[in-house]
Amino acid sequence: MIQKKEEVSSAKAEQAPSLFSAKSGLMVNELDDVWEILPNNWKGARVSVEWVHKSEMSDKEKRLILDVFTYYVRTKAASTASGVISNVRPFMLGGIPTLNKIKAIWSGLKVNMKKALNQFFGTLSKMGNQQFNEVHKFTRTHLDKNKFNALDSSTGAFNDIEFDSLAKLINENLQRFNWAVERDFSFYQSSMHYGVLKNLVTNKLLISIVRRPIQIALMKWSDLIPSGSSFHDAAIRSVDEIGNLGGGTLQLRVFIAKSTGMLFSRECPERYPLYISEELSDALIKFKSIVFEGLELLMKSSGIQVDKAELLSLMNDIPMFPDVSMFSIKGESLDFFKSLFSSRSTAYHVSESTITNAMRNIRPNSDRVVDCIASSNRVRHTVLTRGAQDGLSAAQLAKITGVTEPAARHYIDLDYESRREIDSKYIGNEFLRNLFSTVLIVKRETDEAIVDHNFKPIGGPRNERVCDTCSTVMGRPLGCYGCPNFLPMLEADHRSVLEAAEDKLMVNRNALLNPLYIRSIEKLERQIVWIKLTIAVCDETLARKLSRDD
Repeated sequence: MIQKKEEVSSAKAEQAPSLFSAKSGLMVNELDDVWEILPNNWKGARVSVEWVHKSEMSDKEKRLILDVFTYYVRTKAASTASGVISNVRPFMLGGIPTLNKIKAIWSGLKVNMKKALNQFFGTLSKMGNQQFNEVHKFTRTHLDKNKFNALDSSTGAFNDIEFDSLAKLINENLQRFNWAVERDFSFYQSSMHYGVLKNLVTNKLLISIVRRPIQIALMKWSDLIPSGSSFHDAAIRSVDEIGNLGGGTLQLRVFIAKSTGMLFSRECPERYPLYISEELSDALIKFKSIVFEGLELLMKSSGIQVDKAELLSLMNDIPMFPDVSMFSIKGESLDFFKSLFSSRSTAYHVSESTITNAMRNIRPNSDRVVDCIASSNRVRHTVLTRGAQDGLSAAQLAKITGVTEPAARHYIDLDYESRREIDSKYIGNEFLRNLFSTVLIVKRETDEAIVDHNFKPIGGPRNERVCDTCSTVMGRPLGCYGCPNFLPMLEADHRSVLEAAEDKLMVNRNALLNPLYIRSIEKLERQIVWIKLTIAVCDETLARKLSRDD
């Protein structure tokens, strides 16, 4: 009898279809121990299910587990599918755990594991397995609440100093690149040459359009067209496309990163194409020329004769930011290359992690933290936070950044006045302690002095060369306070500088066109905070000095 049951089970396994299509379009064999679900080496490109096949659990449980994994690979991003599979693995090695076992271990699990188990049991329930409804009810109602703090000094929105520094570094790095120099084929096959240029351009694009790295990774050259042209995309209405503005500008089609029921990554574009400024348009056009030259050299290395018109046509389906590996393809004909790329393909697109890491390699200056980490999330937090402070609606914020309206509404609900008050008290405390760790005097008459409006010295620079390149719009002496190169004098009349700054603030406040729009005076308000902190520390230092002398 046992033998017959095993034979029936084996027969069912043989009859069950083992091939299915991943979301990327790749065909996956369920019987394989490792599933290849992406054509590129992106996050989650391969998932291991060997542990399911070799487990001693019942065939029924194996079937249920593989059905869930197949569902995620078919319908979700590879990183999501890989995350769920790897996070639930420790709990499924001996079979699907019972509700009592889940309850016993729940409090000691990490947040990502709780979420993965909730997704797993939720999918089982959706597939009609009602015996898991109670387990899913428990996991769903016992998830840790998300901690939302878009104003966190380490992971949230940048302040003005940090964001200005980030934008300046990105622009300067791109401006230093020599577009005109002649390049051989080895340039394109090097992550230290072509790879660096690609990172410079993706950083500039990311901070300009405020989108996620995955959305930039998915772009093709067909997504970038002149203003006034049409994408002929059924999901984008012609009335929403960017009209001809009379300049050399472009518009960009961006695809939604996550959408329910989406079968392909490039299936669902945002309703509104994005306007690309003349400066960024120029950089993208130059970058396209360089990619085109690389494609010509690739064809030449493969011995393929192709005219420029055919190559430009092929460029439409080429990734906007090709991975370095694309320039090592060995093909025998143009048809071979055409078969690699289509409007929906993701082959040889740069990985999401490459774009993420390119942004993280930039280190902006900060007056709040020692090591300021840049990321696309922080750029998005910054734009959403500033937009909310300026009174934009959730719908406007969603359109600008591509997030959903409910997500944008979180930023509007924050109490900014109280947060600004906290920031004004916090700003620079650690920095000022470091600033005043040395003698607060101009040491010699020959040293350059920084003077106030009455030409009385208030301090000096630590390094005169740094001051020579300073471009603060506040000017001296107001812009010096809070600068790491500024060494204030203990006995100087900093209060006269404070008086002048407060008078200037009053005039600027009265000149505001709209009393709600205060961003234009925020930098001046911040400098006043720096002056007050400087006065407080100087007074404290002098008081300690006098008490020691007595």
